[in-house]
Amino acid sequence: MIILEEAKALLDFGETEMAIRRLQVVADRIDAENEWRLHELFGRAFHDLGEANGAAKAYFAAANTDTILRKQREHWSNYIFALHYLPETTAENLYDAAKVYNSLYRDLEPLKLLPRRAGKMHVAYIAPNFLDSSASRFFEALLADYDREKFFVTAWDMSEFRDSFTAKIRRSVDGYFNISATSFEEAAQTIRDAGADILFDLGGHTAGGVTLQVAAYRPARVQISGIGYFDTTGLDAMDYFLTDDFLADSQSRFTEKILTVYNAFAFTLTEKIIRAKKNLNRRVKNFAYGCLNNFMKITDDYLSGVKKILAENPGAKIFFRDTVPLASRRDYLLRRIYAAGIDLDCVEVNYAEKNYLDDYSAVETILDTRPYNGGFMTALALFMGVAVSTRAGDFHHSRIGADLVRINELGALFDTKNFVAKVYDKFAEIV
Repeated sequence: MIILEEAKALLDFGETEMAIRRLQVVADRIDAENEWRLHELFGRAFHDLGEANGAAKAYFAAANTDTILRKQREHWSNYIFALHYLPETTAENLYDAAKVYNSLYRDLEPLKLLPRRAGKMHVAYIAPNFLDSSASRFFEALLADYDREKFFVTAWDMSEFRDSFTAKIRRSVDGYFNISATSFEEAAQTIRDAGADILFDLGGHTAGGVTLQVAAYRPARVQISGIGYFDTTGLDAMDYFLTDDFLADSQSRFTEKILTVYNAFAFTLTEKIIRAKKNLNRRVKNFAYGCLNNFMKITDDYLSGVKKILAENPGAKIFFRDTVPLASRRDYLLRRIYAAGIDLDCVEVNYAEKNYLDDYSAVETILDTRPYNGGFMTALALFMGVAVSTRAGDFHHSRIGADLVRINELGALFDTKNFVAKVYDKFAEIV
């Protein structure tokens, strides 16, 4: 339909609210053939607005109206991911949604594995992309600092895009393969034929679950999820979830077996980050508080807490910085802040910019979001010497902030060498 194409074009140009109005015009008279497209565009629009509840509902509707199984799986992954932003989501909601996702593979036949090859253990990492990102800071060391006498490591990239981090990974691993142009089954066959002993999925339900659609064919003897994703995948083809005892307080919430390491995170510092810390002007503290997380993570309960904190600290201000460069999300959050009764004179709201590392000069204390905690931004704050206020919740994704603080207090958050050794020791135990 023409209106759907118009809405898509508006989203491409960053006109999010105008796109939503166009979609609402046709919502009551959409034909069955295009209904999934309508909901998919609503999902994208609410994401671009930073409205998690709307995004979750839209992706749920898209999954239930699409007739193409591959796309249903993608929509359902997006729905599962969006659930983590919502404070009303329960452990049962998440587990049940993951099991429904698994049912979408009930007719898929796994590949027949080839005889194991002699020699080094082959660990294959698959990711939606190998671009410089918040996730890459946590998994880079696993692909760069492993014992090359014992392990053979490959990277399987599902994106056509490249950057300097991609080039670094290509130089670091024993083999790099771009599988963005192949079907999911063909990609799985290629990984199987390469002799992978372990497939480590770094994507989970991010990016529409593209990595899971490959892992579902079970191309490796042992398959693991974790680090790049923070919860159960629900997929029977995934054998283990890598985490630590602090995060995984209950095996019952995972369809995978828990593969426990002492600390589940180690953050790889870049020269840019190290340089930024050296250049921090610690005397410039314009804001008592800061929230540098994805605006989708900011709930109404969080804003109520901010209002109370500011009221108890006259003259205090808070700085918000998004992780996405969309003005629509900044404007929408400003309206939510106003509706929450927070004095706008005490607030500054910005979208993502390249100079985000400078923000740590201006903020005294990071107020972590919940139920979906910060990861990358929290680790950065700890390295920069900025205080982090967080509270452990009941779910894996709502305990990450506290876990990062705990690991940092142990002096292990930036000890990537020790982390890599422990993870690969686990690999050797399970193969």
